[in-house]
Amino acid sequence: MEHYVLKKPVIIDGKELTEITLNMEDLSVIDLENCEKQAKALLGKKKGMPVPETNKTYLSCVAAKASGLKISDIRTFGAQDYTQVCLLVQDFLLDGESEEEETESKDTQTQKPGKTDPPNQTGNGKPQS
Repeated sequence: MEHYVLKKPVIIDGKELTEITLNMEDLSVIDLENCEKQAKALLGKKKGMPVPETNKTYLSCVAAKASGLKISDIRTFGAQDYTQVCLLVQDFLLDGESEEEETESKDTQTQKPGKTDPPNQTGNGKPQS
């Protein structure tokens, strides 16, 4: 699950929205197909999008589905917030990892075999004794 704190809160149904939670792990292929249909309708396109995962309208439809908000709510976000939410969705769809998982996997990675740490050096470039 991804949490994003809005830089510029918005009013939705009379309530201030300050953050959004995206539950993308529970999305299905049917959800994504429906989001693509919705994005095409919003864009007035009858044919497919070459790469929906690069289209902000499609990404905002996925964000709406993952957050439980309406697409019209997502589209009221400020430009920075809208773009950041779209990038979170895009990163999840293309990489398949949430930021939390990515950070954890980087923390647990070990150094590749054959690489060694540089020797300890003093500020003058000479090895410490």
